[in-house]
Amino acid sequence: MVEYPLLSNVDGGSWLDPENIVAFATNVEAIGLDAISLTDHPAPSKKWLEGGGHETLDPFVGLAFCAAVTSRIRLMTYLVVVPYRNPLLLAKSMTSVDVLSGGRATFVLGTGYLRSEFAALGVEFDERNELFDEAVDVMKDLWSTDSLSREGRHFKAVGQILSPRPVQRPHPPLWLGGNSSIVLDRVARWGQGWAPLTGVPVVARTARTPAISSDEDLGRMIGELAGRLEANGRSLTDIEVIANSAEATDLGSPMSAPERLERLQGLAAMGVGWTGVGVPRGSFAAALDALHQFGEEVATKAR
Repeated sequence: MVEYPLLSNVDGGSWLDPENIVAFATNVEAIGLDAISLTDHPAPSKKWLEGGGHETLDPFVGLAFCAAVTSRIRLMTYLVVVPYRNPLLLAKSMTSVDVLSGGRATFVLGTGYLRSEFAALGVEFDERNELFDEAVDVMKDLWSTDSLSREGRHFKAVGQILSPRPVQRPHPPLWLGGNSSIVLDRVARWGQGWAPLTGVPVVARTARTPAISSDEDLGRMIGELAGRLEANGRSLTDIEVIANSAEATDLGSPMSAPERLERLQGLAAMGVGWTGVGVPRGSFAAALDALHQFGEEVATKAR
């Protein structure tokens, strides 16, 4: 999976050129990678952006755009912040991407962590976990019923219907992002995939989640998840795991192709079936070159 970076002030705005977005998506498909993703920050603060945050498109609009120029790769939110939106609106956006992609949508769901963004959107930060759980239940009901009647914390549905229905039934795959105990419990009970946040501890602190800063940490967390899945009558074979491994998936790092391949094989041995690839962000052309090199030297062999 490759997350498309949005960069207004790099390489003369090349990353925002629609023709380049088309070229990127079609190249991701052509070299044999499996998904392109966009993340979700509808109202970030200037302070956060200047402190290392990142620009975004609306993920549903962007993924639908990429769906129109591809035919195989999956379109993924990595991730979408569930509490930011009314659950019926969220279900409509998710279903729209699934329909327009011909059933290629995968949604990694998150609870969110930026207090200022919650405030700007009029959502109570301290309600985020309750809103998350409610929204997932509501969306599942909406995807499976002809008439939704339900009163939630901040909405009242009286005979609402979702039409058209998603292509994937009963709904597109729902994965969960984050490392907290509550996330692991959600994955164990109903999730179809897990997207842990790996990397330096400061990133985890910013995202308000426990740190996974090494492959060893990741392996221990996967073992913990396996135990929780077993307690719910499930196993790791019932879910997908997407995780990165330090420099191995950063195409701007100097790591050699054999070293990358060895590291990815180590992830696979732990139960990781997907990984996110990070492209160099200084030059759009250089990013495409790095992607092609990774496809030829690593991705084809990793399969």
